[in-house]
Amino acid sequence: MAEVKENHVSSRRQEILAAATQAFLDKGFSGTSMTHLAKVCGIQKASLYHHFPGKEDLFIACVTDGYAQAVDQLDDLHGDDTLNDVEKITAAFDCLYRITISSPVGRLSPVIAEVSRTMPNVAKMFHANYIARQQAVLEKIISAGVERGSYRPQNYKVLHHLVFGPIVTLSLSREMFASFDDLDSHFPVDELKAGHLSAILTELGVADTMQPLSQPA
Repeated sequence: MAEVKENHVSSRRQEILAAATQAFLDKGFSGTSMTHLAKVCGIQKASLYHHFPGKEDLFIACVTDGYAQAVDQLDDLHGDDTLNDVEKITAAFDCLYRITISSPVGRLSPVIAEVSRTMPNVAKMFHANYIARQQAVLEKIISAGVERGSYRPQNYKVLHHLVFGPIVTLSLSREMFASFDDLDSHFPVDELKAGHLSAILTELGVADTMQPLSQPA
């Protein structure tokens, strides 16, 4: 019985986080009240406060719980012995682009930027629970390849920026210009991901086997 109750609480929490994430996407952090959040979550405001002490706590939970899935997926890749080193990096890029560009929580990047200056705790929690952990897992994946001779040694501080910088920039750009009818022609995710992966493989010392970038007619 206790397990059933625990599963119900966990499921309800996930439903609240999903609804709150969409609300923050629609209205931003400052434009979203606990009253509105309770309404979209389908519960009384008092019940919402029972789950989360305040709006900042709820926002942090939306970010850290959602992004934790990406870290778990990267961890799984690191331990997957059925993939070679290049396949692991390719799968890691698929994971990073999917969670950062396509998922609701990934699309919160502009809202995270909105609140991080005035609410340092949000920035600290986001960095500790996602950025630092994600970088550590990617570093483990690449370090294992370096040890096996698949990759050349790396300056990881530089490499982290080379990997994560373009993904975050693309996410922010797509949200900034989300109203464009031709958004995908300006920011084509698959094409940019392929070019980004090709550049990183070259930096790692892997012969570039990717298709050349298309040239304008």
